[in-house]
Amino acid sequence: MLLCFTVKQSPSLSRSEKPTVADVAREAQVALGTVSRVLNTPELVTDEMRRRVEEVIERLDYQPLRRRNVNTQMSGSSVQRRRSGCIGVLLVGMDDSLTHLPVISEAIHGVELAIADADENLMLANVPGADRIPAFLSKGLVDGLVIKTPLLGDWKKCASKELIEAIERFPHVWLIGQPESATGDVVSSDNDEGAGIAANYLFARNHRRIAYLHPRPGQTRSENLKHAFMMHTQRLEMDLQFLEGERAETVRWPLPAITQPTDLVPLLDRWEAQSESNRPTALVVGADSIAVQLYTALQQRGLQVGKDISVLSFNHEKPLVMGLEPSLTTIDIRAEAIGQRAMDQLRWRMDHVDDNIPTKVLIAPRLVEGGSVANLQPSQ
Repeated sequence: MLLCFTVKQSPSLSRSEKPTVADVAREAQVALGTVSRVLNTPELVTDEMRRRVEEVIERLDYQPLRRRNVNTQMSGSSVQRRRSGCIGVLLVGMDDSLTHLPVISEAIHGVELAIADADENLMLANVPGADRIPAFLSKGLVDGLVIKTPLLGDWKKCASKELIEAIERFPHVWLIGQPESATGDVVSSDNDEGAGIAANYLFARNHRRIAYLHPRPGQTRSENLKHAFMMHTQRLEMDLQFLEGERAETVRWPLPAITQPTDLVPLLDRWEAQSESNRPTALVVGADSIAVQLYTALQQRGLQVGKDISVLSFNHEKPLVMGLEPSLTTIDIRAEAIGQRAMDQLRWRMDHVDDNIPTKVLIAPRLVEGGSVANLQPSQ
């Protein structure tokens, strides 16, 4: 049984003035994993990099982990201990190009804001290969975990057995989706509602033929969006095409982000090869990072977004899309709210360790309108 509920949260969330680990990474122009290593295992970074990060920590007056006394006892498969006041954040299986995406940083920012508001402490570890156990897990230094993975690849095949067993000893919550074969609580965006908002918006602007570009089939969140679009376009009697890349036979972590417009070329070839009467008038992608590459790929073909073809995306990653012309219409998944709600769920799970019913919390998304979707004539 899976307990699932949607959170209708106010769009305006109060932000703490305390600097976060995401702020440190952004100011130092390094990956979150680099900040993690400087804070937890400084011997693994160069002196120059350590000084660079430490200078930003001092300038921002960032307050890292304040170690408290921890009384840990191992009992069966669980960790029995009095609270340490420390929360672990694990980035697992992601290349730096993924961990550096604004949607990831914003979600972790939300986690840290919630931690700071409760006067708790953050311990962050990046395990790109999913093949080692961070020290704060092996030593039982945290009360619970928030975990983010690439959502492409089977958890039990891509992560080491030892890491999985170490994680399962702690209360934990998956952030922005749950990888295949994983179990437990998850806090994510409501993909069905997001797809409904997108489909309704395109319909209202007289688009009747749309295509969902799916460069990495098998990615959990993108597959969920795919199926949600199927339902909503059927409801609206719209013509929906799926332009998909090749499904990988095996997935190996760390997984990189899609960073080249060439990844979309075969999909656009199939779109452009269709007759004008059958060709979709709008292209939908599951992430702004892909939309950025799509803009470039279309421009290389001499096509103007918002005029020759419409584009709609998901995530609302402002640092990525602020330079796009025309501005991008996107569905804001509210990553910071997801991060904050993940901490609420983790605290509940830490207080109810004997409750074995997994919980899924869905955050309601919202439309951010730009200029990338044309308003067609009704006959088009």
